[in-house]
Amino acid sequence: MSDLAPEIYEAVFYSIENPALVIDFEFRIRDANAAAADFLRYESRETLIGTPVTEILVDDTILEDVAEQIMCDEQWAGECELLTADNRVFYGMGSAVPIEVGGETEMLAGVFTDLTERRRHTRALRILNRVLRHNIRNDINVVVGHVEQLAAQVDDETAQESVSKIRKRLGGVIDSADTARDLEHLLNAQERAVVSTLPLGETLRPVIERAEREFDARFEYADACEPAHVVANDTVRRVLWEVLENAVEHNTSSEPVVEVSFDVQEERVVVSVADNGPGVFESRHEMIFGREEIDQVHHGNGFSLFFVDQVMKTYGGDVWVESNEPHGAVFKLEFTRAW
Repeated sequence: MSDLAPEIYEAVFYSIENPALVIDFEFRIRDANAAAADFLRYESRETLIGTPVTEILVDDTILEDVAEQIMCDEQWAGECELLTADNRVFYGMGSAVPIEVGGETEMLAGVFTDLTERRRHTRALRILNRVLRHNIRNDINVVVGHVEQLAAQVDDETAQESVSKIRKRLGGVIDSADTARDLEHLLNAQERAVVSTLPLGETLRPVIERAEREFDARFEYADACEPAHVVANDTVRRVLWEVLENAVEHNTSSEPVVEVSFDVQEERVVVSVADNGPGVFESRHEMIFGREEIDQVHHGNGFSLFFVDQVMKTYGGDVWVESNEPHGAVFKLEFTRAW
């Protein structure tokens, strides 16, 4: 127990920049800092004291969960919306901790962090992204139609080669738009996504077999020495596909080779995808996953790998790249082993 004087605690409470409240177990406000009165549009701290918490919570059903956590001497944290005295609604994150008096939990202290503008900006960006992606896709389809007409009318070998390059570039733009759509769906559903357990080797084998059929490369694949279930869901197939496609499309070797292997450990499973391509400069190991910035880099523009990185985070896993010997890159996907 700290031996700091009560006035020090009061000074800290009143100086907090975020709205802060002290609430009793009848859920009435017993104390508030100036930031809370200002944020909730009350004339003063004194006019806020005594107000039922139900008057400032849009959804007061969370109080049951708050009380349960606090009575177990645990911290509560979660999303909530606050209603101000002038009927404005603000979204954010709330947190509450128990306050003990004489060894007994008597009240709770709560702090609110306003995230309203952040959520508004995020929604606006998602809408903008969706509209732009839709318009770009439509425009690309129109261009593809004209390219096909042009291809049917020219016999010159150089012109045909140029048409082929245009087709490939346009296809890449469409693929990027599709990846952006999938990533948006993933992020929108991230909190409610069903992440369970699945047999990793059995799940990924069909993806590798498909890659063998569709890519001009040799794939070497060895099943894990022992079956392993990991924390993931069906999106893991798309994750491996993006990594395999990356290993082939940026491979400048005359005979591209991609080797997939498993390292099954007690608490984790690491899938390695090694190629014999040009490799990735060490200074760009983070950049290709979009962690620093998305840019045109040596091993691709990083957009598909950004998707891979985000999905692995939802699994509680990780992804990184290492240098292959004597040349090439090794992408490693780390999963939590379930059993």
